[in-house]
Amino acid sequence: MSLNKRYFDMLGAAYDVPSEAGQFDAFLEAAMTYFFAGSDSGDLAEDVPRHDGDDDMLETHAERISALVEAASRREAAFAERFHAVLDISVRTGQVSGNAAASQLTGRHFPCALDDVPLDPAALSEIRRIMRAATFQAQDRIILASIETAQTRACLALIQRPKDSEDLLHVSLSYVDWSAGLMARLGEAFGLTASETEILEAYLGNLSQKDIASQRGRSLETVKGQSKSILRKTGCARMSDVVQLSASIAYLMRQLPERETPPSAELWQTPRRSLSTLPRPGGRELAWYRMGTGSRPVLFIHGYLQGPFLTQAMLAGLTAGGIHFIAPSRPGFGYTSPSKSRTDFDRTVVEDTLALLDHLGVERISLCIHQGGSSHGFRIARALGDRVGELLVIGGGVPIDESIHIAHMDRQTRFAAMATRHAPSVMKMAMSLGLPVYRRRGTRAFLAAQYARSEVDLATLDDPELLRVQSEGLYHAVEQGAEAWLRDGAAAMADWSEDLDAVTCPQTWLQGADCTIISAHQVADHMAHRPGVDVHVIETCGSAILHTQTALICRHLARLA
Repeated sequence: MSLNKRYFDMLGAAYDVPSEAGQFDAFLEAAMTYFFAGSDSGDLAEDVPRHDGDDDMLETHAERISALVEAASRREAAFAERFHAVLDISVRTGQVSGNAAASQLTGRHFPCALDDVPLDPAALSEIRRIMRAATFQAQDRIILASIETAQTRACLALIQRPKDSEDLLHVSLSYVDWSAGLMARLGEAFGLTASETEILEAYLGNLSQKDIASQRGRSLETVKGQSKSILRKTGCARMSDVVQLSASIAYLMRQLPERETPPSAELWQTPRRSLSTLPRPGGRELAWYRMGTGSRPVLFIHGYLQGPFLTQAMLAGLTAGGIHFIAPSRPGFGYTSPSKSRTDFDRTVVEDTLALLDHLGVERISLCIHQGGSSHGFRIARALGDRVGELLVIGGGVPIDESIHIAHMDRQTRFAAMATRHAPSVMKMAMSLGLPVYRRRGTRAFLAAQYARSEVDLATLDDPELLRVQSEGLYHAVEQGAEAWLRDGAAAMADWSEDLDAVTCPQTWLQGADCTIISAHQVADHMAHRPGVDVHVIETCGSAILHTQTALICRHLARLA
């Protein structure tokens, strides 16, 4: 496939994402095809262009797509504020996404296929008929539908096509709790008999006349006669009009169930507990955390996605060892102000950290360096010089050699690494599209995609506390948007060999054997034969080593501090 074909396939897939979040996966697949020679290969395609800076043409497209994503997000936010469930259905692919109320009402995780939405066959048939129509009728369509889950519930379904999208169909589902009290008030308002009120309740449950007759043990003619009486008393021509009138009265009577408060794990907010700030020149501010209550400080340099947040077991281990972490957030992460530019990001990281240690009166300190913080940790250690005690490196990385390290990486890490190094504009586009998608899908979905090749890491998502601290790390990484992720990734992908070689203090490295970010054995080989360096590869342990090996880490920290 030619370079131009791959490029425009990637771009086309990107333009599909604002109208259908499920297309983000197709965009990533197209981006992988654009970059790499094969789906399982770490080799770049020979004809792929390499950019030191931004790709102006792609940046223009990215701005347009970001505007579309922002409009879609505003639309989603507006729908999320309403009680009723909202389904967005792609006319082209049939893929369905939905808001939190839709997930609650249908019991489904989105995105999914239209056939997987538990609507009754008649409602699905009507939606498909409208999707197939050459032109969409100007007037909105309202139908009665049933949600066929463990408890069948009748809903009003409002079908609309938004003016800013030719591909989407909006289906708003409003479930009314037709309680005995509400039915009594409706019957009184319409002047219905008790029997007629029961007939109306059956219609509101989306039952047919035949079903009503069978349920009530009456003849079909009796039901038809009572139905005509209901139409006469309400002044409606059709029973569908009575249903809509009843729903309108229910809204006015405020009989809708209350919306559930979203779980705290999905708020996408970086925690502020144990947070302090330090003013920096130029109006910047450095945010940092103190973790643990011990008297002896250890400087903690957080990872890429897993930030400075710890399990209760880890915090207890720090306290038992008489240790506390000083954990600064890098520029643009959490609540630390961004660096002024991409080019001064690495220098700002070091200057912020040294200023914090001076502010705290710390003269000599050991470092605990975690995962994607490796390059920064060694830059800081080099700048500290004789003030460094020892290093504990947890799941650490080494300077990336494309011919050695890329093939081992999981697909998401590989894409992020290569796009950051060779096409930052593509990485920015992926981030601007991916963040709104995963805010809708949830943090568990993001982490599950990240851990797809590691069963041991996937298992951590079933532990509520491990899911919490990893989610908090993700929020910390994207609190201020995508730019910090791009700058930090560029720092990790740069050649920081001189910083690594310049740090000669004693070092202990703990690497998870099942880590899919970088091979533990490749790291061990890279660090072999260096004086004062001790590398341990921990079996049955993956990328989440910081949270799963707390006892081992705390033993090393106690000796380190």
